Amino acid sequence: MNRLKLSALLFLSPVFCAGCRRQAIANHDVTRDTTKVVEVVTRDTTKVVKVFTRDTTKVLEIFKDTAPARIFGAEGREFQLQTAAQRQAYRALVRRERQLWEANKPREYQFLLRVDCFCPGVRGWQLIDVRSGQPLRAFDRNGKPAPITDWNTLSIDALFDNLERTADQNAVTRISFDPRWHFPAYVRTSYLPGPDAWSIYELRAFRRK
Repeated sequence: MNRLKLSALLFLSPVFCAGCRRQAIANHDVTRDTTKVVEVVTRDTTKVVKVFTRDTTKVLEIFKDTAPARIFGAEGREFQLQTAAQRQAYRALVRRERQLWEANKPREYQFLLRVDCFCPGVRGWQLIDVRSGQPLRAFDRNGKPAPITDWNTLSIDALFDNLERTADQNAVTRISFDPRWHFPAYVRTSYLPGPDAWSIYELRAFRRK
């Protein structure tokens, strides 16, 4: 009987050894794979940080090219919207420039926008990225992300919407358009009777992405 047990143990010993060896190999593989995953995650995280840093630097460079803001600029054409003839001429100009913009506008673009008004006040410049007609992200002049839901974070299509609504106001407006892309480059509107009801939109550094 003892000989039988001894024979059985001798027969099963290689099986247990092989099982232990396979378990050790499996544990080694898991350790190696886990290390690999950690390395990949670390590398990808580093890449994201580097990309964000590079984008922030680019944002700051764009703001460096911003010239002093023109609060009471005299550029463009002035319209007295309280008269029917001037209102009609204004609408015709905005409609024509919008058609030219729609015909050539890129799907993705970037531009600097300054929106000021008497209330809530001067908001200053911000860089806006637009995709498919909607603001995708925005940055302030320090390179920090700005809320895209703010009233002064607009696409160029939204700016044209504002221009069309202005035609129904009792106001005096001065407007100029970019000769290449036909977006509104400068708009200053004074709402009558005034003098503290005014707004300014100014666009610069437009580029397609």
